[in-house]
Amino acid sequence: MKLSEFVSNDRTVEEISYAADNGTLPHAILIEGAPGTGKRTLADIISRAAVCTADHEKPCETCPDCLKALHGNHPDIFTADGNNSGELSVDAIRRIRTDAYIKPNEAAKKAYILNGCDKMLTQAQNAFLKILEEPPANVIFIMTVTSANMLLPTVRSRVRLYSLYPADPGAAAAYVSRMLPDMPYEAVAECAVQCVGNIGKTIETLQSGGEESAKLAEDIIRAAFKSSEYDLLVLTSKLCRDRFFAVRTLDNLVELSSQCVKASVGAAVSSELASDISKRISKRRLLLLTDNISRARKIISTNVNLNFFGTWLSSVLKV
Repeated sequence: MKLSEFVSNDRTVEEISYAADNGTLPHAILIEGAPGTGKRTLADIISRAAVCTADHEKPCETCPDCLKALHGNHPDIFTADGNNSGELSVDAIRRIRTDAYIKPNEAAKKAYILNGCDKMLTQAQNAFLKILEEPPANVIFIMTVTSANMLLPTVRSRVRLYSLYPADPGAAAAYVSRMLPDMPYEAVAECAVQCVGNIGKTIETLQSGGEESAKLAEDIIRAAFKSSEYDLLVLTSKLCRDRFFAVRTLDNLVELSSQCVKASVGAAVSSELASDISKRISKRRLLLLTDNISRARKIISTNVNLNFFGTWLSSVLKV
């Protein structure tokens, strides 16, 4: 099986590849791991390999079945998500069970991906158990779960368990950097360390944290001049969410305060907020604010307690 696109967990990857290449891949696979460790990615690769028609390493990603699978419209790959209401209910599992005995539409096998099986209630698990005990020969079930202990022992005993763990931060950074080529590598590497090599969490943090941290920086700098000390403390306390988010917010604050100083001496700046603030306060207050923000940026790079840091930052920004 072709698993070169999957990062880390080499032993698990080798075991699955060997079983697939030798025709010993079990009819029911359970993939466990923390969110962001690649459970869905691995499940997708296995499902594509199940329908691939190539006579060499699968999935080939070039045959008609692979192309359909890559576009999410292969008729023999079925996906259900426990996070979506009803998709892993008792009735849904019974429908899956009935459908599994119908011959594949195009491929040699049908692949059923059941994501988020943590949400599958006991009654649904018992309904699923019936087909796990007597599975059709041309079907593979691929289940994902945060912890295998969330499932009944009877279910666990009839599946092959594969556990996934976060990648080495360096490997995670290299992979994420390929996925997000416009993101500075230094930011990616720093985020991968903060996320302890969790690739999914690193990508999510980089994609969602940018706009959020930029907005928080603007809100904080407004509050430093306009709002009450309590309002400013509420905003700076949001930095305790995680260290990488706090660092990005401080970077935005450094840039904003720098633009405020530039605007105060008549230089053109891109931030309307910075231009507005520079007209409302003295240069002395601006310089003091800029110095305090620069100091805060240095401190956040150390192993400082984020809860205490937010309180301290609030006190030095109210200039």
